[in-house]
Amino acid sequence: MNDAEKLSRFRHDLSNPLSALLAETQLLLLNEAQIDPETLTGLREIEALAIRMRSMLREL
Repeated sequence: MNDAEKLSRFRHDLSNPLSALLAETQLLLLNEAQIDPETLTGLREIEALAIRMRSMLREL
């Protein structure tokens, strides 16, 4: 396997669980009126970091 193939596999292997994490976080945020402020802050941070990681993976 050459470097390009390794990088492609790496991106793919990280993208799948990252997409699931982002989707679950965004689903939870749909009910933000029912979430306590501390949890809401944490969920928003998870969402922002997941979006940042997805962007970084796309730039590889």
